[in-house]
Amino acid sequence: MDLIAPFLSATHTFINRAANETLRTIDTDTHRYVWAANDELLFVMVISKGARTGHMRFLLDYALNEFMHNEVPEGMDLPTFLKQWEGNPVSFERFARFVDELVSQYEQSGDSLVAGKTMDCLEVHNHIFRALMEVKVDKRTRKKMVEEIKARLRPLVETHPFLAVVPVDDAGIEVLNIDVYSVEYKALRSALESVFQVVAEVIRNVAGEEPYRNMIFDHAMPYVKNDIERLQTYAILDDIVRYLF
Repeated sequence: MDLIAPFLSATHTFINRAANETLRTIDTDTHRYVWAANDELLFVMVISKGARTGHMRFLLDYALNEFMHNEVPEGMDLPTFLKQWEGNPVSFERFARFVDELVSQYEQSGDSLVAGKTMDCLEVHNHIFRALMEVKVDKRTRKKMVEEIKARLRPLVETHPFLAVVPVDDAGIEVLNIDVYSVEYKALRSALESVFQVVAEVIRNVAGEEPYRNMIFDHAMPYVKNDIERLQTYAILDDIVRYLF
């Protein structure tokens, strides 16, 4: 009940506020709930807020598909099967073992998942750095902008040596050169946030408020919207939106 009660409360709030069936994640103060569903079944997983939601949703979809193909007897449809079920959880012991194994495989592959999460972080920031440099200014102003960004990033490179491989030029800041397996995720994200703050501040000051504002709505926000839909990296993008404005 400790888990079910807040989920029901979150579901009620969700239904009241946004009837959006494409949103399949609910957050409460203490838990995050991810679900997969079809017309007859709803699978819910309680996950850590630090877990990669895309992977959790993949596990749920995989488990739902497994249930549909291996738990429903041949020659019987799912509604009929469920009507005949007496509610005894022992009926699905084999399926429970399958889910346990699935989750165990996820936990054992943690290094790869952290690398994937790190790659997501790099992609999101690479997109936004590219968008920032789309600000409309003349060549002289752009050159001044790039030189000031380089100067202000030097202390950050000293603090975070992995940033030394990141080129800064008229096209943007190419952070995809960073090796995702050699940098701890929190350190990477902290460094990229610092880089982002510097770049946004310099562009805003050098280019001026109007070109900066136009760039945000013409280039930066479409990238943010696409990355939300593609990766669901809400925490990273929340910071980016906050720093942009």
